[in-house]
Amino acid sequence: MNPALTMKALVFHGPYDVRLEERPIPKICEPTDVIIKTTVAALCGSELHAYRGHANSTPGYICGHEGAGTIVAVGPDVLKFKPGDSVIVPFTTACGDCYFCQRSFSSRCSNVQLFGSPQLDGSQAEFFRVPLADSTCVVAPPELGDELILMADIYPTGFYGARNAFSASPKERWSEMVVVVIGCGPVALCSMVAALNNRPACLYAVDSVPERLARAKKIGAIPLNFKSTDVKAEIMKITNGRGADAVIEVVGHPDALRTAFDIVRDSGMVSVLGLHTDKLPFDGKEAYSKNLHIQFGRCPVRSIFQDALDSLIVNRHKFKDFIDVVISTLSDDSIEALKRFEKNEVFKVVLKPNEL
Repeated sequence: MNPALTMKALVFHGPYDVRLEERPIPKICEPTDVIIKTTVAALCGSELHAYRGHANSTPGYICGHEGAGTIVAVGPDVLKFKPGDSVIVPFTTACGDCYFCQRSFSSRCSNVQLFGSPQLDGSQAEFFRVPLADSTCVVAPPELGDELILMADIYPTGFYGARNAFSASPKERWSEMVVVVIGCGPVALCSMVAALNNRPACLYAVDSVPERLARAKKIGAIPLNFKSTDVKAEIMKITNGRGADAVIEVVGHPDALRTAFDIVRDSGMVSVLGLHTDKLPFDGKEAYSKNLHIQFGRCPVRSIFQDALDSLIVNRHKFKDFIDVVISTLSDDSIEALKRFEKNEVFKVVLKPNEL
């Protein structure tokens, strides 16, 4: 291939098999497309489901659904953006016109495509294509730097989980609430920051990785290591046997979801952000007997973006040390960073595909 027409990209070939390859630079395919030169992309925990082989995924696509950059080409029907604009791209496209988009459920858009999947190549490349650009892209806020700008991609998911967690309780009761977040990864910490904005009585963070628990404590959560603490007994103790008012599950494992079910009070809320590929660890009768409120599903990022962005800007100082690995240019170092990320050896990895 002509080097002037190709780019470096991380390509999924199967479980534990992501390769650095030369791929054609994407072109405008539809009149509503834009092409973005990637400034920053990131590794996301939800990508690990395919990487570990837990989710069937057709190989051959470019990875990545967290990305931001500069528009270098626009289709003839793009009205809101022009070459040179800096934008953030949520992890799915949204048409803005369908039944679901019109009702603020952009994650269920009738024309949705997921970046970094067999549907649509992702952002872990020097360039990527964005369909439905006018209703998908968001102008990058100047208050956030190049690396922190990616928080505007994942923070809405944490914000959404927190919003759902509080939705089953009247606002005048929020200050009395006991909230538990299961998992202390990047999205989980985002949910903690958003939840703490609602000023609950207390917020507990559950994990087994000391470094992650330390991060949770730093932002104001009470850490619980499930390897050394009986989480259910502890939560029942501090709630007089009632259980937590709300639990945000951000792991995507049956054991984590079962823990959430066991520690939430009757008529409490379980807000599920984790992607689950196994059968649910509780049945309908159990849920019925608890009058359980439960919310599953992909965050409608485009629909809630402005509210989430406002919250992120206010709390941006809490994310100063959030990113611990930055890889300049795509190289074998990117593959090694993915391997370390999968082993929980690093917290958040940012790629800068075009930085020399």
